[in-house]
Amino acid sequence: MIKCDFLVIGSGITGLTFAQKAAQKGSVVIVTKKEKSDANTNYAQGGIASVFSPDDSFDLHIKDTIKAGDGLSHKEVVEIMVKEGPQLVKELMDFGVEFTVKSSERGKNVLDLGMEGGHSRRRIVHSKDLTGKTIETALLNAAKSYGNIKMLENHTAIDLIPDNSDKPKRCVGAYIFDNISGKIIRIYSRITLLASGGAGQLYLHTTNPSIATGDGISMAYRIGVPVANMEFIQFHPTSLYEKEETERAFLISEAVRGEGAFLKTIDGRSFMGNYHPMKSLAPRDIIARAIDAELKKSGEKFVLLDTSPIETKRFENRFPTIHNTLSEKGIFPTSDSIPVVPAAHYLCGGIVSDVNAKTSLTGLYAAGEVAFTGIHGANRLASNSLLEALVFSERAFKCAKKEFKKFNFILKRIDTLERKRKMKVEKNIIFHNRDVIKKIMCDYVGIVRKESRLVEALKRIKTIEEEVNNNFEYSRIFPELIELRNMAQVAKLITYSALTRKESRGLHYIIDYPEKDDKRWKKDTILSKDMMK
Repeated sequence: MIKCDFLVIGSGITGLTFAQKAAQKGSVVIVTKKEKSDANTNYAQGGIASVFSPDDSFDLHIKDTIKAGDGLSHKEVVEIMVKEGPQLVKELMDFGVEFTVKSSERGKNVLDLGMEGGHSRRRIVHSKDLTGKTIETALLNAAKSYGNIKMLENHTAIDLIPDNSDKPKRCVGAYIFDNISGKIIRIYSRITLLASGGAGQLYLHTTNPSIATGDGISMAYRIGVPVANMEFIQFHPTSLYEKEETERAFLISEAVRGEGAFLKTIDGRSFMGNYHPMKSLAPRDIIARAIDAELKKSGEKFVLLDTSPIETKRFENRFPTIHNTLSEKGIFPTSDSIPVVPAAHYLCGGIVSDVNAKTSLTGLYAAGEVAFTGIHGANRLASNSLLEALVFSERAFKCAKKEFKKFNFILKRIDTLERKRKMKVEKNIIFHNRDVIKKIMCDYVGIVRKESRLVEALKRIKTIEEEVNNNFEYSRIFPELIELRNMAQVAKLITYSALTRKESRGLHYIIDYPEKDDKRWKKDTILSKDMMK
């Protein structure tokens, strides 16, 4: 048993930002499934969208974000993110994050702001093409300076602990599995923050690391917290196509297109002009569907990203990680065209939370990709995710520091997790069901959807979920079983949400309802546990 003032589940930019600030007020435990730096943050190449340029403005950034959100972005929350973001980016610099700079006309060093799809101005603050890793490293170093932050690596969260005796009901901690020893640990906390990221691993092709299995969303939903807009899965248009299947697809940043690269078919035909006036700088949902359409027409497995408009030295300097990776794989310098395919990248929905990252359950906060704030609407604007994480981890801290002392430690147990289990589930069965879920989601709940396929997908996912839940109830627990339980739950939520929305909007395109229907569907898809019984 462990007691702490603040329990943080996840070690990306959201969790680490909150943790090092919360440590100034009380004890902190960070739970992370693998190594402390294995988070989506670490793989963010593009950067942080924020207003720093003299020709930019808050109004323009707000307008671009709302336009990308296709009618569902919550304007008041977007305004909070855009206006509070720049100061927090400056704070990262104080932590030691070195963003890329250039010399201005007056000879001063200024931020080298990048351009990405959907933005009307250059506003992407970056550290070459390793922005996420640079931020993660700085935040980890900052966290080390606090003696009251305990980092539990190789630990997997199982379930949140509710206290039903309080009015209102309250989250009092979580059950955690030690991946090394195989022991189950109870951690009791005054405040719990879910910062566990998204669910890209539900799909065969994803840019997300192996830890992105929807754990936080699933845990919150099981305890009765509503989720919203789960149907809006963003597929990054340009992940590297490789013949051999990989656990995580290598991302070719949106910023490459921002610097002039364009999409073309294998036979050299530029095609984005047929789909959108912004061509290869169109919003991600438009580009992903365009690529999907071109691949279906041609029967090919990939399209090409032509980098010839970018001077070689400029590419090498601006995108060193991408350049080196492509060189190692033999693509550069023999060709200036990169084979790319869309891959599951970001979940725009999540746990319903307010402007201070509070959920409907007292004591439980959610921020970052795991949360639904209303910012992204039906489609996320490029590089807004790290900005959202910064702003709402800060807001979560400011709110939590005011209320954590009024909560006492309540040592509740979940009897079903405490009992001894003798039955063993063979891991090959778990891996098989995991693969089946990925294939179902990829084939039936992907970029382009059809109602009959969604119905079939939901039926199959429910069958797997029933089997998994039965195994979980009676078998010995291990990390892969915990993840599969969460994956099945989140796959069902995504599919059910997609079936519910009878229109096409943003990232959700369904053949049966190809038009947007503002009269009936200009609203969020909110699911609660009672609705799914």
